[in-house]
Amino acid sequence: MKTSGIFFLRRPPFRVQFASPRDGQDHGWQLLLGERHSQRGIQTLSAMWIGAEADAFMQRHSHLKAGDCLSLHLDRLHVSRDELVGFVERGEAAPPRWPMVPTEDAGAALPSPPQVVSCGAHPLTSSTPHMPHSIVALATVKKRAQDAARARKSADEACPYPFESAAAGSFKAYYEAELQRMREEQAQAAQPEGQPS
Repeated sequence: MKTSGIFFLRRPPFRVQFASPRDGQDHGWQLLLGERHSQRGIQTLSAMWIGAEADAFMQRHSHLKAGDCLSLHLDRLHVSRDELVGFVERGEAAPPRWPMVPTEDAGAALPSPPQVVSCGAHPLTSSTPHMPHSIVALATVKKRAQDAARARKSADEACPYPFESAAAGSFKAYYEAELQRMREEQAQAAQPEGQPS
């Protein structure tokens, strides 16, 4: 199975030494990728790039980091250990920014705050394996945190996200903000009318 498209790096590419040669090569480049899907969020996949073209590309683009985009042609796509994997046939670096489309309203071009946050553990941590869906809407995180605070559950017990994830950090922040709001509301309700707050 083949595919092509624009993929973003989930972390910088890294060189992998093979125990036994593959396609006449003793090493390759591992690319941990993500692809945005409008309805399904982000699809994660892993790709191996082998050969002289891969080495030359990595030498030319040694500055690649998480979030950088690549235009890739992938082959031999298959599922391994609940992850989509494949091999890069060819690739090129996407521009750092797509050309901006002029608009009538300059305010519309302002960046908006993120609407989603990662709920998978950072790839370098030794925690539980990555969650199959690596993002969650911030609105969902906020609602779950507020519900947990109102139900008087502890943040650690109520948080459904891996400890090291951005989603867990957001959950705890929303949880604490809701507790603070509830305390202020109780303090106001306890004050007799006519007394300054």
